Amino acid sequence: MEDCMTGARYIIHETTMYIRPVIIDDCIYSEVKEYEQPVFIINHQPLELIEQSCYFYNTTYSARKEKTRIVADICQKPPIVLKPETGTYFFPSHSDRVKEMHWFNLDMIKYYRKGKYNDTEICFDDGSVIAVPTSYYIINTQFLHAVKLEYCLRTKAQKKVEMMRREAEMRQTYTNIYELLAMYALLERQV
Repeated sequence: MEDCMTGARYIIHETTMYIRPVIIDDCIYSEVKEYEQPVFIINHQPLELIEQSCYFYNTTYSARKEKTRIVADICQKPPIVLKPETGTYFFPSHSDRVKEMHWFNLDMIKYYRKGKYNDTEICFDDGSVIAVPTSYYIINTQFLHAVKLEYCLRTKAQKKVEMMRREAEMRQTYTNIYELLAMYALLERQV
């Protein structure tokens, strides 16, 4: 872990693997790990980093939670999509009322398994492994909620694109019918 502690604003992005709380001198800070980078400490709690990042991406944390509820019908410990255009989905280990909550990037998790002490070991794409003081059952449920959210958003987007394509085809078909009628009208005049 890097010794430096930064109070600078940190924006979560697609290579952020996890954010977890660390207690230093009775204060909660965030340990942040990015893909193939050393761990560093930010002078903010994990939820504050999530809120700052949501704000940076022109929304609010509560709006992202509400979208999750509407789209995927997930109300308890909801995962959120930070950047829909890059598919950056994060899910929490606990309720946001718990200050010690961890946040994980769905796309960066290689696998997870039961730990030795009723905890969960999570392995990330760069090979780094952390132990999370949360049961395997809870992590598995949270992971599956994030997968559900990603699926719901992706399929809704695909349906919207398909509907737009069909509408464009229908407009093209109508145009062709009008052209055809115009041709018949011209032929009628010739005969």
